[in-house]
Amino acid sequence: MPEEHHLTARNLLEQMNRQFNECNALYHELAVHYGVSDTVFWLLYTLYNSSEPQTQNRLCMEWNLPKQTMNSAVASMVKQGMLELEPAPGRYSGKLLHLTPAGRELATKTAKPVYSAEQAALEQLGMAEAEHFVRLGQEHLNAIRTEFNKILQQEKV
Repeated sequence: MPEEHHLTARNLLEQMNRQFNECNALYHELAVHYGVSDTVFWLLYTLYNSSEPQTQNRLCMEWNLPKQTMNSAVASMVKQGMLELEPAPGRYSGKLLHLTPAGRELATKTAKPVYSAEQAALEQLGMAEAEHFVRLGQEHLNAIRTEFNKILQQEKV
């Protein structure tokens, strides 16, 4: 009779972190394939799929991207004629990001097929399983944030 394999906490953590890193590597591979930086890819992806105006600050917060990296990507896209900036009205701070026709064309060639592939992957998994995965992922993220904050609150060595 084959030996039963039991996952330990260490095995689970290693597997989760490898999966996380592999997922990031897959998106990076797509960005390279399309000839754009990771940040430009995520800008195209987000702006292509967004139904509401986005600012640099909001994207940095929601996608956990460094502000300096975002500023560089936005400046590059503006220079290339892919992106336009518009002062945000009222309560918004910063400028709204809008894809130009050239930017929308690039997003259609990059973000659209990726989004379609992601949807097909979700369909393979099934919506109930995907929702469960997202819920568990958020619970894990919340727990690990709490534990990491404990480390950060300790006196520095």
